[in-house]
Amino acid sequence: MKKRKLVIGISTLSAALKQTLKNAKRAEKGLPIDNTERLSFVDQATLFAILSPKRMELTRYLRQNGPMSARQLAKNLARDYKNIHQDIKLLLRLGLVSTNKDKEYIVPWDEITIELALAA
Repeated sequence: MKKRKLVIGISTLSAALKQTLKNAKRAEKGLPIDNTERLSFVDQATLFAILSPKRMELTRYLRQNGPMSARQLAKNLARDYKNIHQDIKLLLRLGLVSTNKDKEYIVPWDEITIELALAA
């Protein structure tokens, strides 16, 4: 089975639309396209505010330990259930976390990479 990879980075809406248009033109010609799954933020401050150390710890823990409920996560990570629940809701909206058939939370990615350009 193919590994699921997600690349997180900084991108403007304009740049994302250009990439989509480029892929569409290549697909029309029957050429291979870049089908890398991406999650983009407008700037580094936003990326780091949303993907806080606690949220990334939750994501890593869930990926390493397999499916579990928010209550299990709160207990295992020694965090307040309400905070875990809020973090999970945000991570679900971003697509970093999903649920399985048993309604447990999972990380569907085999690899998550954060790319930051040092110069514009």
